[in-house]
Amino acid sequence: MRRIVIAIASAALMLSACGNAAENLTERIVESESGGDIEISDDSIVFQSDDGDATMTVTGDDEGVSIIGTDESGEDITIQMGGTQVPDDFPMPIFNPSEVTNVSSFEMASGSSYSVTLEIDPGDAADAIAFYKDWIEGESMSMTSSNEMVIGEGEEATAIVQVAEYGDYSEVVMTWTPNS
Repeated sequence: MRRIVIAIASAALMLSACGNAAENLTERIVESESGGDIEISDDSIVFQSDDGDATMTVTGDDEGVSIIGTDESGEDITIQMGGTQVPDDFPMPIFNPSEVTNVSSFEMASGSSYSVTLEIDPGDAADAIAFYKDWIEGESMSMTSSNEMVIGEGEEATAIVQVAEYGDYSEVVMTWTPNS
């Protein structure tokens, strides 16, 4: 399935760079790499494996890319990349003051994984790390930390928070991954 996702993502990039003239060539390349059938239109890319067990539909707009499908075992998968809307079920608190700059999620039967990026003032970096250390302790997760990173591991999930400074702004990248 990973090879299929990479092939379809490559096709999407190729189409956006080359336009409709590349559609037939792109379909042939992806079909030869994946062994399945692919249909490309102006607003989506739809893939189905030869045996019909795996399907995938890729759509995108100014807010990001959505990949919705079923893997070979029949498990539903939803991937959202881009945008700034934090899902209602995102289990980590958002440090304030901050601005959400990117959100990605990966949903499957075993749980949902998330990545949320915040932009903060560089002067708030130490406060952000302290905020997430306090939150992880409150969640009763075992914690590993430094001045730039906090990792919390619990029975159900792993939370990672990284803070990086880039001169006139800093970023907080939070990831939440279920332990399966």
